[in-house]
Amino acid sequence: MRMVRYALRRLLYAVVVVWGAFTGAFFLLYIVPGDAAGGLTLGADGGDVEKLLAEQRELLGLNRPLYVQYFDALTGALRGDFGDSVYQRRPATGIFFESFGQTLQLAFLGLLLAVILGVTLSVVIELINWKWARELLISLPPVAVSLPPFIVALVAVQICAFQLHWIKAFGDKTTLGLLIASLTIAVAGGGQISQLLTVNLRAALTSPYIETARNWGLSRFDLVVRHALRAAALPVVTALGTTIGVMVGGTVLTETVFSRLGVGRLIVDAVDGRDMPIVLVAVTASALIFVTVNLVVDLIYPVIDKRIRLDD
Repeated sequence: MRMVRYALRRLLYAVVVVWGAFTGAFFLLYIVPGDAAGGLTLGADGGDVEKLLAEQRELLGLNRPLYVQYFDALTGALRGDFGDSVYQRRPATGIFFESFGQTLQLAFLGLLLAVILGVTLSVVIELINWKWARELLISLPPVAVSLPPFIVALVAVQICAFQLHWIKAFGDKTTLGLLIASLTIAVAGGGQISQLLTVNLRAALTSPYIETARNWGLSRFDLVVRHALRAAALPVVTALGTTIGVMVGGTVLTETVFSRLGVGRLIVDAVDGRDMPIVLVAVTASALIFVTVNLVVDLIYPVIDKRIRLDD
């Protein structure tokens, strides 16, 4: 029963977060100057602009009170209907999922590389014997976390495309291009994982059971990899939710810099054109993925670690 209450409470938090993301996206797009009607009337003759603008606003429903537009959009979203794209005249949900596959591929590979980089770096820090090298490696995760994803992406494009000519500067669809793009979003995530894992590894290595294992004559490698890493990895599971949030933001910027077709490019183009249905479905789906991952982590963690109190 306690587990059910715990799950329902976490589910309520998830619903609030998704609703907040939807509402924030809706009203922020209205704060930005201009609207979709303005984009549809570009190129019209000077004398007809105002008339066409009024007609387009009426056609799109932009002349209605803002609260009416919001509740119409919200009730439609609850039914899974976000409306048609202003410019493509097709269901926004279908357009989103056409781009979602590319973004999912990029994000999944980026998360996998982030875990590999973060865990490997933390293990090497504990295994290396040279103090100066250890201190150097310890300083890398904070630097990685502080680097904006678009800066990492721009540097990667400059080096790999313009200097080394490994990939195309725009719209590269090769496996190497996907790998390099994934690495750019894995930098911050890997640094975040390494920071947390390094602290927990050091704490685990001073615990009584590790001291007992050390007295058995186990090597440093066995102590770190086979024993301490398992205990230290538990808090990292919780951090994966935040890490995925970082990766989602990095994916949007990375796709823009690398000119990859995906949700990132879709959101940028939709915001630029004030295409409300596309923006709403993209933001809501991204928030839904984020809260789902966090919800799964929240539900799994008490099962992994019995010390977690379900009352919290």
